[in-house]
Amino acid sequence: MKLLLGVCCVITVFVAVITNALFMLVSPRAWYRLPRWIRLSGNLSERQYGSGWGAIQIRLLGAIFVGVIGWALFDSFSKHH
Repeated sequence: MKLLLGVCCVITVFVAVITNALFMLVSPRAWYRLPRWIRLSGNLSERQYGSGWGAIQIRLLGAIFVGVIGWALFDSFSKHH
């Protein structure tokens, strides 16, 4: 039962993070249209980070998240024991 709960928690966190990262990468403005509890934006305002240099920073952060998640998945499945 604990294992099932742990797996469900990991899947939920993974889906939330990858969804946020993809929205950040594709469109910072669309990311700001997500509900606040899903996007986990903290104190990042759409006025400051929705366009221009701020949007580039949000896209870079999304790319970093996608890259780290991709690297972790690749590394976990490519290990030879």
